[in-house]
Formats: sequence, structure tokens, C-alpha cells
Amino acid sequence: MEQQLQQDVLRAVTGAFEALAIASGPELEQRVRSLSWVLSPATILHARTGDDELLSRTREALTTFVASGFSRHDQALPLLASFRELPPFCEAFEYLRAVGSLDVDTESRARAIIAASADSHLGSTDWGAHNRATVDAAGFYAAADSVPDHDHAARWRGYGDALIEDSWGRWSIEDASIYGPFWLFYLITASEGLGSTEEFLQKITTRYYFEQYSRLLMPNGMLPDWGDGDWTHMWTWYAAVMIRAAGHYGRPDYQYFAQRLFETHRAMGLSGNDVVGYSPDGLQTGDELYSLATALRWMALEPPPEAVPYVLESSEEIVDDLVSKKIAFRNEGGDDASFALLNYRDPGPYGRYQREYQNQQLFAFEEMPHHGHADENSLVLLLDGGTVLLADGGYRRTAHDGWRADLYHNRLVARLGWPNDHEMMPYLQGNPQYVPVRTEKIHFGTFGALDYSRTRLVDEDRGYTGDRIVLFVPDTGMYIIVDAVHIDREGPKSFTNMWHPDGLLAQGGLADEGSHWVRSWPHRIPIRNEYWTNPHGRELLVQFVGNRDKYSQVRRIDRRFNPSDAFFQFLYGYYFAGQRLGFVTVLTPYATDTFDENLLNAVEILQNGEGSYRTLGLRFDVGGGTATVGMKLDTTIGLTNLRGRPMFDWHTGSVDYDGLRTDADFAFVVDRGKQHEVGLMCGSRLCWEGEILFDMPKSEHMYQGPVDYAVPERKDRMPRWHEVVSHRPRHTPGAQT
Repeated sequence: MEQQLQQDVLRAVTGAFEALAIASGPELEQRVRSLSWVLSPATILHARTGDDELLSRTREALTTFVASGFSRHDQALPLLASFRELPPFCEAFEYLRAVGSLDVDTESRARAIIAASADSHLGSTDWGAHNRATVDAAGFYAAADSVPDHDHAARWRGYGDALIEDSWGRWSIEDASIYGPFWLFYLITASEGLGSTEEFLQKITTRYYFEQYSRLLMPNGMLPDWGDGDWTHMWTWYAAVMIRAAGHYGRPDYQYFAQRLFETHRAMGLSGNDVVGYSPDGLQTGDELYSLATALRWMALEPPPEAVPYVLESSEEIVDDLVSKKIAFRNEGGDDASFALLNYRDPGPYGRYQREYQNQQLFAFEEMPHHGHADENSLVLLLDGGTVLLADGGYRRTAHDGWRADLYHNRLVARLGWPNDHEMMPYLQGNPQYVPVRTEKIHFGTFGALDYSRTRLVDEDRGYTGDRIVLFVPDTGMYIIVDAVHIDREGPKSFTNMWHPDGLLAQGGLADEGSHWVRSWPHRIPIRNEYWTNPHGRELLVQFVGNRDKYSQVRRIDRRFNPSDAFFQFLYGYYFAGQRLGFVTVLTPYATDTFDENLLNAVEILQNGEGSYRTLGLRFDVGGGTATVGMKLDTTIGLTNLRGRPMFDWHTGSVDYDGLRTDADFAFVVDRGKQHEVGLMCGSRLCWEGEILFDMPKSEHMYQGPVDYAVPERKDRMPRWHEVVSHRPRHTPGAQT
């Protein structure tokens, strides 16, 4: 990777200098202005090669750039007012000055431009643990280092100290794929200016984000999109910071992450696919050139180990359920494996005064401060066989118009009230403002034949609690999404089960029970002005099951800078506290041109608590066997031992799911004839067709309470269990079914 990267950077820098030499008119002005991203890479190359001609051309280019930064009255202009460009320019300026390559006049004028640029930001602090604050901090530090004798140097450094404080050793308040690596990259740059890189890289929060990025790598060598994100725009920054981490920590897996991103996007760009960073002409000369050249500089500073591939073939929580709040669903299959990302990140219980400040100083009411979306409990991306089947909402078209709102994501959408004309989409679009909610993980587990998660969203403003349950079948790649709603406060409400498959190929009649479905394949993924060409190896069946009282619609809307297809189902009415509602969605990827109508019968609802949605039973194929699944959507069922403890009781808490009987919050049995695969979460017993397959022994040691009373047949609950048992079930002596 290093040799190829150096060749690409050299070709890009050389091409930029050659184009500058022959440009004239408006093109010349544009070429000169873009040098802010080229100069630092040129000096990085010179440090590695010692090429005198390259040094000479770099000096000439910087001189030309500086000459363009003065008014007719010879006043320095804030040419680097975009502070992302200020550290790169300062790096080039200091390098050329250190090697004695600048004349007195050019040095003086460069210092004046740096000072004017730094002063241009003194009136706006824009603070908080987010990318703009760390970019500005790095810029102020760079200016103070480059022009240390300026009257404002101490003030610049003070601004840098003030802005970096919220991020130094702390969590980011941005849940946005495009801005995370910006934030971290410029934190590293700032730490270099402070001489505190070692301290910064050892902080647990710093190491956390490197680890989070490494777990998000998709089977096709790309990264998912969430929050404010322009899908292929940020890979160079991710690669750069991970190379820094690989070298410092000696992590070959981090080096593999960076190398895989580099090789994947480079190959796509050179072949003509629309990705930022590379085109058929090679490496582009914007900020992607600077970020990748900085990766070269960091490789020289602390050489990374050789890349060693690491395997991501199992579903997992992405690091944790407090800050990241993401779950990746995966299976085996190499580059063609399935991948889905559930994002349940809320604003979080930290950084409150920073988030409040952002709401006070920015007119951006659709975003979750800061740069986040209303994508809590959203399936932000689904990939199978290298084909993107569901994508995130995109960014924004203008400062006040975009796709951050909940309705532009694959999630349950709630409103107070409903449309009188039965047209749900314009009703939702008329109220896109972000409403703060709280989320938390309830369950997550991998159980061989079935992966399972349950994440909760509490919306106090609209008076409901929504649990999203994801069942993933690794052997077949099928997903079943259950959205269980509990009404916390009575009133008029509507709930919409929203999906954005895009590129519809066919749809059902949306009337009879089995007709609520669409089939889709998006032939391209819009970004901004780019269109990523989507392979056609897979198509997607999106089906709603259990459709009583529900309305389904297909509508064409504006999303991701383009017209897009939305498929959704909704309920509305005056609901009372304690009522429960439920939606069941089946997502079935299938190989192109192999759709079989039998797929429409793949999932059977065994019971839904007689319409109460306190419980839900499902049956479906998991590859080589049939799974029967039971779930308590109301986990208070069976909490009937009120005098002593444990409160839970098998006799009142067990539920029948057509052959499966259990008191577990979640349980399943896969019947494979001679073997039964069982799994559960939070249960004491599991029976299949009258036979006990799992049973907790009675406990004599559980605390009973302050009075002389013993709960009969007291059993503890197993938090999770997975086992394959023979066709002769085990029995616990004295156990009852």
C-alpha cells in the first residue's frame, strides 16, 4: 500500500503543478486556489524523496498562492478562512521555511495571510465535541506556531485551548459517518501542534474510536453511511487516522482496515465508478490528497506493521451500548456476505450544554445535535452479495432542507394526530423537526441459527415506547423486523412503519393479507453530485405480514438528492395508555432473477396475543430446519409473586407459541428431526411439544423477603442459553410442563 500510495500522491502533485503552469484566466485562479490541499503533500513527498526539482516547484507554487492572497491595496486576505485548509498550508510553509527555501518577501506575505485567516475566525467559536471545533483548534494552533511573534498569537492559542477542551479525552457529540474522522484527524493534528500526541493517543476515548471504526468494515471493503454522511466522501480520512493508529499501537488489523479501504475505493474510482478520491485519471487533488499524503507522513513517523486480515463474519454490537449504540448483523460469505447496520444512537447522557449551544446557535431543527439524524432504531444500511439494498437518508440539499428527519429512514415514525385525507407521507413531511428521545439496548445475542436484538426507544413528547426487534437468519440472509409499540400517554397518534427500498421492480396489491410487498433494486446510490453504481447481484423483497387494520402505500419522494421510492404501512387512531400495537416486516434478499412467490409465505405469525401484541410467535425456515420463535413483547407477563421474591413465576409467565412453551422473553426451537437447536434470553424453562429441552433447577438460596414466606417452586432465570440437544430431550427430575 505504501509504495502505491506514494506513487499516486506524486502523480497527483505533479499533475497539479503541470496544470498550474499552463492554466490561464478563470482556470488559473481556480488552480491557484486549490493549491492549499496540494502544498503539504508536496513537502511530505520531498521529505521522503529529497527531489530538488519537486522542492523547487513546491516553492514556486506556494509563492504563486501567496501572491494571490492580497487585495488591490496590498492587504492580506483571509485566503484560508476555511480552517480545514489552514493546518495544511502552515505545514507546507513551515517545511519550506525550515529547509531555507523561502525568500523574505514570500515568507512575510505568507505570515500575513496566515494571520488574516486566523483572525477571520475570532468572532465565531462554534464550540463542542464536534468536527468544526477541532478543525478550528488545529487551525489556531497552526497559526500560532507559524507566526509566533504576531500580536494575536497568544489569543489564537487561547482559542485553540478553549475549543479543544470539549474533545480532549472525551466523547464526540456527532453521530455522523462523514464527520467522525474529520474530528479525530484534526484532534491528532492539534495534538502534534501541542506536543502531546503520545498523551492523546493513549486516552481511552481516542482508542475507542479507532476500535469502533475497525468494526464497521463491510464485506465489500466500504463503510456504512449514517447521520450526516456523503457515503464515499470520507474513506480517505478514515484510512489516514487508522494508519496512524496502526503504527502507534502496532495493530496489523488496523493497517488491514486502511489498506482494504484504499484498495477498494481506488479500484472503483479508477474503473469509473463514482467515488470521491479517485477517478480514471488517478488520485484527485482536493482534501482527499491531503488526508492520504498525511497518512504517508504518519507511516514514516511510526511505521505500521504488515496488514493482517481480520474476520468479520458474526453479528456483533459495535463496541458498546452507551456511546456507539450500533449493531452489525453479518454472516459468512466473504465479499458476498450479508451486512446490516442498526443504529439506535440517541443524543446521549453527556455533552448536554454543548448540544444545547448548537441548538441555540444553529438553525438546523431536523438534526439530532450535532450532525445526527432522527435515525434512532433505524436499519441504516443493508448489503447482500455486494449489492446495496437499503441505504441511509443522505445529508441535506440546503441549510434548511434535507433528509435528516425520521421519515427518511428505515424506522418506525410516530406523530401526534393523523392526516384527514389518508395521505400519510405529506403529513409526515409537514412536521420534520427533531424530537429528543431516549434509547437503550434490551437484548442482543447470537444463537447459531438465529441472531437477535431488541432495542428500545422512549418518546416522551409523543407518549409511546417502541421496541425494535431484529431477527437475522445467517444461513439464508433473511431479516424479520418487529416493531412493538406501547402507548404511554393516551391521545390521537399515528405510527408508520417506514422503508426506503428504492428502485421498485414490482409490488403487490396492498389489499389482501399476502399482497403487502414490494421488490426492489436501486441501480445507483446517489451521494451529492456523484452516483455510485450498484452491482445487480441481489434484489430485495420487503413484505409486511400481520396486516389487519393497517394501510400500506407506495409513494415517490425526494430523498438523497433524487426521486426515491418509499414503502410504508401505518396505523392511526385515538389510543389509550397501556395499549400495544405491532408491525412485522420481512426483508428477503434473493439472487437477481430468481424471485419465487413462495418467498411470500416464508414467515408465519403463530400468535400475537390475540391482537394485543403482548406476545408474538413466528415460524420460518432457517436453512436446514424450521424455527419456532416466541417473544414476550410485554416482559411483565408472569411477574406475579408479589409477596416475596423472585417475582417471576413459571405458571403465570409461560406462554404457548404452537408447540413451544416458555417463560423466556425470547426463545426459539429449530426442529431438525433428530436434533433440536434451542436458544433463549431471560427464561427458566423451555418446552417443545410437551418435552422439556431446558430447565433451571429450583433455587434454595434466592432471597425471599423480610417475612417468613417462601415462593413455591422458585427458579432463577438464565440470561441467555444456546444448545443443540438430541432427539431424546433431557428432563429435570420433578419438573412440570
